[in-house]
Amino acid sequence: MKTLIIDQKMSGTGSIHDLASQHYDREIKFRGSNKYAVVAASYYGDIQSSHATQKSAIKASKALGDYSHKIIDTDGNTYSIYGDTLQPV
Repeated sequence: MKTLIIDQKMSGTGSIHDLASQHYDREIKFRGSNKYAVVAASYYGDIQSSHATQKSAIKASKALGDYSHKIIDTDGNTYSIYGDTLQPV
């Protein structure tokens, strides 16, 4: 299992839309051979899921609807949804 760390942010900085928490480092866990994770803003708690395919990550992202979140890969790159694929941001 691969783990990506999102470093803690300084208290009182950023916004509620940030993935980084002001309380602790966040561990994003990629199970098995999964390459993508859908990670909700820290404001919502530790909501995250990992996915092997772009299609699965897109589906999970759409399920979160208006909740602030990002799709990231095992290297920490972020993606946006463009049609049926992910494009690097």
